[in-house]
Amino acid sequence: MKDRVWRFGLVSAVAALLAVCGYMVSADGTGPTPAFAEANAVTFPPLDDLEHYTTVRRGITREHMLTNRSALDAIKAGQQVPVGTHVVLVDYQSDVLTRYLVAQKMGNGIDDWEYQWFWPDQSIKADENIAQCYACHQRSRRERQFMFTHSDALSFE
Repeated sequence: MKDRVWRFGLVSAVAALLAVCGYMVSADGTGPTPAFAEANAVTFPPLDDLEHYTTVRRGITREHMLTNRSALDAIKAGQQVPVGTHVVLVDYQSDVLTRYLVAQKMGNGIDDWEYQWFWPDQSIKADENIAQCYACHQRSRRERQFMFTHSDALSFE
């Protein structure tokens, strides 16, 4: 029974967070603005070329964070990561690969990041609202390369 209540609470909290993030992405603040995934310039990176710099654990969720060595070196030097850098969140739920969330630096500007959601087979999830990615990362993490795991990347050896 406790497990069922806990799961219901977790699902409710995630749904509320997604609703709030969807509301915040609206330019005029009147409500959600859909920005569904579509084929954009974000590419799926060769995972073997990336460094696994940290793992985030929350309940049944395990997230492996990956990026390239040149990005990690730039972060340590206090510089912007190079154009083309991928930051990948490999999402496992109950130890089952669920998805890949990919952020890619597309230009020289500090804000030049794009996001994409990929299935485990590396195909794009076309109905995902990637505006949520922009809303959360760009509002709170701009000075940290838009990374929630910036401190982990900074301390990675």
